[in-house]
Amino acid sequence: MDDATTTEPMTAPTAQESQEPQEPSEHLQERSGHSGHDDQAGPSRVVLLDNRDSFVYNLVDQFASLGSQIEVYRNHVSASLVLEALEPGDQDRRAGRRPVLCLSPGPGHPRDSGCLMELVSTAVEQGIPLLGICLGFQALVEACGGEIAPVGPVHGRSHRVEVTAEGRADGALGVLAGGPLDVARYHSLGTRDLPEDLTCLARTDDGIVMAARHRSAPAIGLQFHPESILTPQGPALLKAITADLGATARA
Repeated sequence: MDDATTTEPMTAPTAQESQEPQEPSEHLQERSGHSGHDDQAGPSRVVLLDNRDSFVYNLVDQFASLGSQIEVYRNHVSASLVLEALEPGDQDRRAGRRPVLCLSPGPGHPRDSGCLMELVSTAVEQGIPLLGICLGFQALVEACGGEIAPVGPVHGRSHRVEVTAEGRADGALGVLAGGPLDVARYHSLGTRDLPEDLTCLARTDDGIVMAARHRSAPAIGLQFHPESILTPQGPALLKAITADLGATARA
């Protein structure tokens, strides 16, 4: 069936099963979660663009555990379909914030990833709350005029990254303020230099940017994987970022 019309329940892994990469479904799917916390602490919805990565289910599981309602689209659908899903509904308006667009990790270069680049450019231009992870971070860099290039393969390893002064002062990344952060890295492309529109929030000791925020749009990118068990503070980080972004752009 066509992704534009198919909606079906997601059979998600348990928390233990989600510690390993899972194979995502082809279809648009929805899942609701409840964290036991006040639902004002995070976004009403997360619209997740699946860039054909095996970690997508891990992200879905993390967001559901934080109480978010999640909708998943594969990146071969039109950008307009995803943008339509990001239009605030009654629940979003009652909560006083807009849904957050999350761009998943994935293989290859962001410019070879379906509707990804069109979606990022439009989201930044329209002020749609956006979180880019790994490939999604790289797409944000490219959309803002930066360049992604080979930085050497790093796959399935835990690295300690340094949070910059801007990162320590950043409201969404307050969870990092205590010092260095241990994160999971699965990438061979990256950047050491950011375009003018992006501020570096964290980087490795050899200068590779690990986190950045847009200076004027509600957009944050993470080169590392917060959904991995190799990023111990990942759940707290996702909660802080999505709550911040969802509150930045009022519905």
